[in-house]
Formats: sequence, C-alpha cells, structure tokens
Amino acid sequence: MKRRQILFLVLLLAATGAAVGFFWPRPRTQTLVLPGVVEIQEIRLGSKIGGRVKSVEVLEGAIAAKDQALVTFDVPELEAQRQQAEARLQAAQFELDKAIAGARPEEKEASRKALEAARERYKRVKAGPRIEEIQQARSDLKSAEADLELAVERFDRAEKLHNKRAMAPEDYEAARSNRDRLRGVVSRTRAYLDQLLKGSRDEDIAEAKAQMEQAQANYDLIMAGTRTEDKGAAEARRAEASGRLQELDANLKESVVSAPERVVIEVMAVRKGDVVTPNQPIVRVLRTEDLWVRVYVPETKLGLVKLNQDVTVTIDSYPDRVFQGKVIQIASESEFTPRNVQSVDERRFQVFGVKVRVPNPEGVFKSGMAAQVTVPLQ
Repeated sequence: MKRRQILFLVLLLAATGAAVGFFWPRPRTQTLVLPGVVEIQEIRLGSKIGGRVKSVEVLEGAIAAKDQALVTFDVPELEAQRQQAEARLQAAQFELDKAIAGARPEEKEASRKALEAARERYKRVKAGPRIEEIQQARSDLKSAEADLELAVERFDRAEKLHNKRAMAPEDYEAARSNRDRLRGVVSRTRAYLDQLLKGSRDEDIAEAKAQMEQAQANYDLIMAGTRTEDKGAAEARRAEASGRLQELDANLKESVVSAPERVVIEVMAVRKGDVVTPNQPIVRVLRTEDLWVRVYVPETKLGLVKLNQDVTVTIDSYPDRVFQGKVIQIASESEFTPRNVQSVDERRFQVFGVKVRVPNPEGVFKSGMAAQVTVPLQ
C-alpha cells in the first residue's frame, strides 16, 4: 500500500512540474529573414587630358592599392610645355628680384659721380673765368699790340722804299700781310679779354643749372628704387607663370590614371597604343571597402529594423558560414518591391530599401550575389 502511495506522489509531482514549466512565462527570440543582393560601389576612371596609352599596369580582376598606377599616357608635349613654363617662371622671378632690389651699387655710384660733376660745372660756369685767365688774356693782348706796332713800323718803311722802287714787290707784300695778320690777332685777343671780363653768359649758366638738376633727378630716381606699380606688375607676371606651371603639373598628373583607393579592376577598356580622348572612362573598378547587401523591408516590418543594428548575413556560395553585418542606411522613401528580389510579403506591398554593411577582407562577396539577412528581434 505504501509503495502505491509513494508512486502516486512521484507521478503527481512530475505532472505538476511539467505543467509549471509549460505554462511559466519566458522571453522568446524571433528573427526577420530578408532576401537581398550584394552590391559594390562602382567607379569609372579616366583622364582629363587623354592621349596615347604608354602602358597598362594592371589587368582585369587584380586588386590595386591606393594611388597605384593603372594606365600611363605618353605626353611629350606636356613635358616640353612644362620646361618652357618653368623657364618663364624663373625669368619672372629674376625680374621680380630685380624690381625689389632696385639699382645696383655700381649704378648708384655712377649716378652720384655724374651729379657731382654737374654741380662743379655749374659752379664753374656761374663763377666765370678765373683771375689768372684774365691776366693771361691781358698779357697776350699787350704782346699782340707790341707785335702789331712793330709790324706797322716795318710796313711804313717798306712802303717808302716801295714807292722809291728800292724794294722788291715780294718783300713789300710780306710786310703788309704781316701787319694785317697781327691786326687780326690783336682784335681776337681783345675780344677774348672782353669776354672774360664780362663773365659767363646767362644762357651758359642756365644750361649748366639745368644739367645739374637733371643729374640730381636721375640720382634721386635711382636711389628711390623701383616704383610700387612696377613691383606689382613683376609680382603679377611671376604669379601668372607660377599658375601656368601648376596647371601643367596638374595635366601631367592626369597622364597617370591611378586607383583612388583599394579597388578591384573590373574592366580594363584600353591597351598599349590606344588613343583615348579626354574625359573618356577607360577603367571600371569596384571599391573593396564599399560593399553592402541591399534588402527590402515591407512597410509593416520596418519598425523592427533599427539603424546601426547588428545582423547576420549568409550567401549561397558559403552556406555553412555566417557573416556579421550592420544596418547602415534605411531609405526615407518607399518603393515597390523590385522584380529580382523575392519578398516574404506580397509584391504589391510597398517596401523600404535597407543597406547592410558587411566586411569583406577575404573577398568572398561579389557584386550581384544573392544574400540573406537575418535580423534578430527581441
């Protein structure tokens, strides 16, 4: 009898525990499964100058690092233009340095000496002849008058002899010529003495003064240096030459098409020797760091998805692996379900696009892959 009672009690306790465990409230975790497609940001690269392709550095499918050269153009014309522009910049810089420095020390010294010479000449002209010159002129006049007096006496004796036919005609003519010549000498000497006594003419003084003032002005001009306007013009020419050189450097930089970041070469549309026009896309690349899975959430389920929420992603190529992702964007405008995506709700319902960022260090994700995003719901 006791064994039956004990067995009954055990069964009763087991049934009671099962009932309590079944009916006791507990949290349950649900998930929202969304189908989607892997997308990668695409970039079309080209050159603003174009030209003939010199070399292709990478092939399709390769991974290029940031700033790695992809395509190089042959641009000998730009290289020659850059050399010319560099020479013009140097010449403009020399002109600017010359304008800033002004006249050379030798030019300043030459101008100063020219000014001193002009001043001394003006003083000399304004002061007139020296006393020694006047005394010399008077002495020359007395000597000439004495010679003339002697020549007149000789001519008078010669004339008397000539009238008596006691002298040859040639001697008579020589005595008269000597007298006339000495008369001219006396006249010139007297005129020169009168000129010395009167001093310098007003015109000569004015001319010497003007030359002195001109020399002073030239000296002041040299000492003042280059005008501000000329310096500004030289600076503008240098800036223009520098800008032209920078423009050519920018064009030369365009002669190499490089990767803006780590990318995958999807399409290489040119080969060595091809001639490419400016602004023509020649390389199509995919950004390896800009990959996401795009899913569409029905409007009725949109409140279950949060920005920056952690989710899991699976793809058919790796069915046994689960990748971690994060919701990075929720569209603010609704749209109809795209035809290539199978939504869990009816296709007539409006949906919102959601981007899920997935790290891709191993390169397993490819653009256009089908993916499935699982959103955990509490």
